[in-house]
Amino acid sequence: MSKGLAIAVLVAAVSGCASGVKRADESARRPAYFAGGGKLAEDVTVSLNQEAQDKLADNLKFDQQKLLATVRRALEAKNLLAKAPDATLPKIEIVVTDIRVRSTFSAVMWGFMAGNDTVSGEVIVRDPAGQDLQRFTVSASYALGGLAGGQEETRMNWLYETFAQHTVEELTGTGSDR
Repeated sequence: MSKGLAIAVLVAAVSGCASGVKRADESARRPAYFAGGGKLAEDVTVSLNQEAQDKLADNLKFDQQKLLATVRRALEAKNLLAKAPDATLPKIEIVVTDIRVRSTFSAVMWGFMAGNDTVSGEVIVRDPAGQDLQRFTVSASYALGGLAGGQEETRMNWLYETFAQHTVEELTGTGSDR
């Protein structure tokens, strides 16, 4: 019985955190817009679609501004954002489509058995005329718990950082599955 329990715990630990990128069909054939360097975006925004807004009341720990700040910091670190406004540059829009955040009690007490925390959203790069230059969906999921992995700040920071990392990798074409 203890061997079975050990295997279950190992499987839960390995599957506790997941994330990924899914490209829109037409974007899968095009190279990443920011690949090769030298291109900048004017700005990045984060909004919530209606479904995510409806879920926000049950997921108060999700912070749209912290997600935006984390993505902005990652883009700035890769020199992908212009230092000053320039209306001739494309804009990056992130539309959060799904959120779920466990209560701290559930995450600490029940861990992965309480489900996972998730943030998913569509990332769209649009030129000044509004035409799509690149479009893809990013999802980040965190299911670990306990005293070390269940704390709210740990879980939410992991989600925001992972979302930002996948966004930058896909925008620059440096993701592992490109």
